[in-house]
Amino acid sequence: NAFIEKVAGPDGKFCIAGASLGGAAAIEVASSNPNCAGLFLVDAQGFVDGIGPMSAMPKPVARLGVEVLKSVPLRSSANQMSYFDKETYATDEAVVVGRIHCMREGWNDALVSFMQSGGFEPSTKLAKITCPSLVLWGRQDGILEGDEFVPKFLDALSDAELKWIEECGHVPHLEQPDEMAAAVKGFLDNRIYPSQEPVAKEGSSTTEWVGPGLGLAGIGATVAAVTGQF
Repeated sequence: NAFIEKVAGPDGKFCIAGASLGGAAAIEVASSNPNCAGLFLVDAQGFVDGIGPMSAMPKPVARLGVEVLKSVPLRSSANQMSYFDKETYATDEAVVVGRIHCMREGWNDALVSFMQSGGFEPSTKLAKITCPSLVLWGRQDGILEGDEFVPKFLDALSDAELKWIEECGHVPHLEQPDEMAAAVKGFLDNRIYPSQEPVAKEGSSTTEWVGPGLGLAGIGATVAAVTGQF
């Protein structure tokens, strides 16, 4: 919330998006911040609370677990599970990119701290969300199957719409970015900022949009986004 206030201002309206585990983080924010104007859930984890026995691991054991989580074999396996079009997207280069955040200084300590915190509890927060929500889901998601989780989101959220992303696995923002971007923009235009119009910027001969901006923040192997009035 401190980051959002810095970006959008103390009373600024914003939207937040989360993919996979980032969806749980987005749910936490949207359920607790009254300035949240819209929520985007992308193949989101919203019905698995906590992290089970891992939260009770001694720190040395947790550190060993973190090493396994960022290992090439595990990341390669996750890479194969994440895509519908594996030949195009589940490449060796994708594994390298998918491990970049794991190699950053402080990532090990941050993940151990997250594990020992007990993790998120999103399922208890969904009913508290009142803003318009867009649920986006890869039709062929093999990690979080849409047939199981999509109906739960549509039932738990008070104002939700659904967009299936066809020929797509767990990561629409990577496998079908144009279709996902169009769905997000359409929802912003029609449900969140319907009155926004392009205006001429002072001192410029061009016309541009003045309104919501977009910032990205990584959460583990997931993505969360915040939009605000800049």
